[in-house]
Amino acid sequence: MPGKKATGVRGMSPQATRGEAEPTSRASLWLNRIVLASGVTLLGLGLYQGSATIKARQVERLTVRGDVRHLDSEAIQARLAPRVADGFMAADLSGARQELESLPWVYEVNTRRRWPAEIEVTLVEQRPLARWGKSGYLNHEGEYFAADLDPLYAHLPILAGPAGKEVFLMRLYQMLADRLDGTDLSIKALSLDDLEQVAVQFDNGLSLLLGARDMSQRLARFVRLWDSELPTAAVAKIDLRYEHGAAVTFQDEDLVIQATVNGGRDDGQRRQ
Repeated sequence: MPGKKATGVRGMSPQATRGEAEPTSRASLWLNRIVLASGVTLLGLGLYQGSATIKARQVERLTVRGDVRHLDSEAIQARLAPRVADGFMAADLSGARQELESLPWVYEVNTRRRWPAEIEVTLVEQRPLARWGKSGYLNHEGEYFAADLDPLYAHLPILAGPAGKEVFLMRLYQMLADRLDGTDLSIKALSLDDLEQVAVQFDNGLSLLLGARDMSQRLARFVRLWDSELPTAAVAKIDLRYEHGAAVTFQDEDLVIQATVNGGRDDGQRRQ
């Protein structure tokens, strides 16, 4: 009819749109949660299976490295075998280090895992600088380690003294060797008695008694005396256990020279 407005399908009202969107949003949210939970579960399962696989992996290679002379690599490998028997990740590397460092000629041990299935052990052997009596050696830090005497180190000086004096004697030896570097003397033995008196034996047969104190001053006195007109080839012993001067004994045991502090000396005199 004339005058009537045409009618048609209009869009849905905002209220109706929100009403229908809310169930859809909730469904999407739950779907996302389900997907996320499934992903986390699968990831956890994968990590668990991967971890189990790594833990079950056995050690395929045990490598022993190091420039060592007194240690047998095959014997070391046999000794370490029980430590790595539980697998690559479960291998007791700390226990392996402690066990190897207890061996006589071992100074330091480093261990590490190398992917995918190798355990690497690097050994550092002791470096002896002196013999300690007849029972072992002192290393570069003055630490004692028991070991059978090796002809390779027969030339090393022999240090001897009470237990606990190893570091002191090693430092004293190094000081003496440094101060005597300009002479033709080489230390063969250095000893400390129960009264803490120091005695030195040189490779030419000379004996030097330094006493228990003022080592540096007495050694300086000895060097001055040795560089004087003293007939060194005939000297058997020099005793510096005096406040001033020294007593020099020759290979002719009846002849003694009393040396003064400034390096001069009295005439030789026979002992009574």
